[in-house]
Amino acid sequence: MEEKYVIINGKNVFITKKGEGEPIVFLHGGPGGSSDYFLPHMEPLGKSFQIIFYDQTGCGRSEVEEGHSYSIDDEVNNLEEIRKALNLEKMTLFGESWGSILALSYASKHPDRIHKLILTAAIGLTSKDYRAFKEYLLRKLGLYKKMLLAYYSFSSLLGLDSSRKLEQLFDPHYVYSVDTLKKKTMISYNQDALKHIGKELDHHYNLIPAVPVFRTLPIMIAQGSHDILPPAYMRENVLVHLNNVILKEVEESGHWTILEQPEKMVVLTHEFMSFTGTVTPVHF
Repeated sequence: MEEKYVIINGKNVFITKKGEGEPIVFLHGGPGGSSDYFLPHMEPLGKSFQIIFYDQTGCGRSEVEEGHSYSIDDEVNNLEEIRKALNLEKMTLFGESWGSILALSYASKHPDRIHKLILTAAIGLTSKDYRAFKEYLLRKLGLYKKMLLAYYSFSSLLGLDSSRKLEQLFDPHYVYSVDTLKKKTMISYNQDALKHIGKELDHHYNLIPAVPVFRTLPIMIAQGSHDILPPAYMRENVLVHLNNVILKEVEESGHWTILEQPEKMVVLTHEFMSFTGTVTPVHF
């Protein structure tokens, strides 16, 4: 495993590489998470592919100047510069949660640089989908936990760090089995990235105009059977636009497919990377 820093648009970005062959670039969730989420679960793919992980701006071990203005476009531009820095002609993007949005946003602007798209814990194509994710998650909390959420949120406004308390509140609802949480590695979140990009996703996220571009690309969505936005939501709200997508239901998994079903995700990735056919469009 090779680890290094690369200067991308004036920022120090931490990159991890392993293996040889077709490049797969992993886009972590958040916004504000880190590539540690994928490791070591996706490392077996390094036996067959060149796997590349990086921490987005100001996340994980990547650096950023104080007061940086986070945005989707900025992360898309950073990803394009990473591609150039690593001399990748084309790449497969593997996006998880917010990373699935980043993958689609990049592909909408640079489709000629995409080999395939692998999306898991996918959110969708619009602000409506993002808001639906948050609404469905809140429904799972119940009255008592909603009261705790309000208290922790208020504490954060007062400058208190409530991030661990919020994780403990939400984490059980991201998984199919709470036993999975024993395997979860705690990572630090960039709250500024979450706030700024989250606001943009809430009000200005719309990839519907890019649908004709997406229909030219091989795309797989691997969605947990018990994800907050389950496979049925993907069929009704995403596949109705992208009827060329292969949708795979990952059994016994919630939102965190990488954590709950890593072996299955590795198998699905191998299968999709070796798939050379075309998806027959389904008319709804």
